[in-house]
This record gives sequence, C-alpha cells and structure tokens, in this order.
Amino acid sequence: MAFGDQTREYLERKKADLYALLLDWAGRLEEYAKLNAPWKDRTSHARQSLHGGVDTDDDRFVLYLSHGMEYGIWLELAHGGNYSIVRPTADAHLSRIRRTVTGYWGD
Repeated sequence: MAFGDQTREYLERKKADLYALLLDWAGRLEEYAKLNAPWKDRTSHARQSLHGGVDTDDDRFVLYLSHGMEYGIWLELAHGGNYSIVRPTADAHLSRIRRTVTGYWGD
C-alpha cells in the first residue's frame, strides 16, 4: 500500500467518524430544543417535528436543527423571538460543539 493510499484511508476514516460525532450532536440539539421550546403546545406537532441532522457534500459537513412544520418560521420570528428555540439552542451549544470538533481533528 502506497503512502498516499494510507493517507486517503486515514482521512476517510476521520471523515466517517466526524459524521458520527456530528450526528450525536444533532441528537443532543434536537433533544434540547424539544425539551426547552418556549411555546405552549396545542397539538405538539411543532415540538415533535423539530429535528437535527447532518448534511454532507464532498468534504463539507453541515450540522443543522430545524422545524418540520411550515409554521415553524413564525414560531422563530413572531412576538420578538419570544418563541424561538433554534437560535437559542445553537447559542447554548456552539462553543462545546466547536471544542469537540477542534479536539477531534487535533488528535
């Protein structure tokens, strides 16, 4: 096996593990958002449809949290943001996510 092949294999393993790490964070973000959404449930559909995940495109990974209901945007923006949960969830976790990803690539 050539040096370049070993390097490619190493990077592919690192990317696969990074995907798993981010999926774990997606689950944490989703759980936090569902537990801490400030609105009063009428049907529970908005709370249940909050979902986190990871999108990939070549070497780019996007960790996300979003609403699954069309009216989710109004929960985020209406009433001066008093019902928002996506941004507060991101704000509450961003520094820890950065540390874990930076630490992962630093080993």
